[in-house]
Amino acid sequence: MSDHLQNSIVSFAETARSQEDKGISKYGKKLDPLDGYDWLQMAKEEQVDGFQYLEAEAVKRKHIATRIRALIEHSTLARWSKSEINHLLDELEGIQ
Repeated sequence: MSDHLQNSIVSFAETARSQEDKGISKYGKKLDPLDGYDWLQMAKEEQVDGFQYLEAEAVKRKHIATRIRALIEHSTLARWSKSEINHLLDELEGIQ
């Protein structure tokens, strides 16, 4: 098994556990497939939300990359510019 696949499996399991914990916290119980919800409709709604999150992240990354390129265009980078570039790169990597 590749490292990437193993890391993906671990990340999926951690996220699934976290989501179950959030569900228990919010609803007071684990997901019950027989409790009357329209699970297909809920899944569709979640997929739409997920797509919107992906689009929002793409816009954010494009904005950050554009700002980094604008800073780099200046031939002499001031100390604040280097700091801002590092901040933007941290933001791009999800370090906040």
